[in-house]
Amino acid sequence: MAGTSHAFEFLDQPVTPIPTGVCVIFGGERFLQKLVVQHLIATVKGDDLDFDTAQFDSDSVSWPDVHDELATRTLFGGTGPRLVVVDHADKFVRDNRERLEDYLVPPKKPRSSKKPKGTVEPAPREPAATKGLNSLLILIVETWTSNTKLYKAIDKLGWQIKCDVPLAGRSKNRDDKKVSQWIIDRAKNAYGFTLPPAGAQLVVELTDCEFGRMDQELQKLVLYADKNGKLSSETIRQAVGGWRTRTMWDAIEAATDGDAGKSLELLDQLLRSGEHPLALFGQMSWSLRRYATATEIVMRQLRTGRKPDLPSALKSAGFPHWGGELALYEKRIKQLGRKRAGLLTEWLLDADLALKRSHSREDRGRLVLETLFVKMAKELAPTP
Repeated sequence: MAGTSHAFEFLDQPVTPIPTGVCVIFGGERFLQKLVVQHLIATVKGDDLDFDTAQFDSDSVSWPDVHDELATRTLFGGTGPRLVVVDHADKFVRDNRERLEDYLVPPKKPRSSKKPKGTVEPAPREPAATKGLNSLLILIVETWTSNTKLYKAIDKLGWQIKCDVPLAGRSKNRDDKKVSQWIIDRAKNAYGFTLPPAGAQLVVELTDCEFGRMDQELQKLVLYADKNGKLSSETIRQAVGGWRTRTMWDAIEAATDGDAGKSLELLDQLLRSGEHPLALFGQMSWSLRRYATATEIVMRQLRTGRKPDLPSALKSAGFPHWGGELALYEKRIKQLGRKRAGLLTEWLLDADLALKRSHSREDRGRLVLETLFVKMAKELAPTP
């Protein structure tokens, strides 16, 4: 298990052997970081009733504090290693980078250029994980650069777990298949109900792939499961995100269907309920960017002389494709038309700038969203 792995892989298997040395948990997904720490603590603790964890925050701890904890056995002994956790450790790492490098691989003793007769060569450097320090230092950081000496040392001698949204291959697109499978496994293993693949994808979309929020929704969905522990997609759609999320979804669909009146009516309901235009725009832009991406894929197919494959483009752009829903999105993107769909990215950028500058007041932000919905729903005037 030593080396670098993603949280999904790390959480999916037992940790063997019992880790010692240094473990870095890095990335921007706080919920995944917490799960990894819990998994490590449970592994190290085992059946040891006297086990204790020393926990520090980076702003209030120094290297001597941490080193003393690592080198000190607990009062009542115990069979497992000593475990020390430093949370929000970015500053701690910056201030103690060389000390951490030396802790992993102690520096060689200085040698003189002329060796007296009978000089004994110093023993080779021994990594912390094998030199008898029965302890594990866990550093929880947000940024972890791969081109540093410390990164490379821990990758070779310690443990590194990445806690970010997984990406598909070498692209920058979210790997919805992996995320959905994680949700399905989490629902089964943590909460005891069966979440269908279509439902898992729906949870991803309705929560904008926020891991903490997805887990909260799973805790809520278990209450809706039938006696066999199963859920329908419609039940999931109604339960996840509340009526505000559903209303915004309906407003976007109405606009892409060409029904400006309905989309504006639903938008008015949301704004009257106290939703801020900038918050609503975040959900809108995430959804509409998929139409822009699908259009760009089709245009790329045309430029390379290939026959346009709209269903494939919609799938690649991240649209759900179960239960006949892909046909609905295909109909909507055709209603938008190539010209309007191709302008979506520009429209979204203009709206974003307006909401953050000239129309940042809530009453003026309404006009930006209304204008965007009308542009989507109405045919563009022909170019003279």
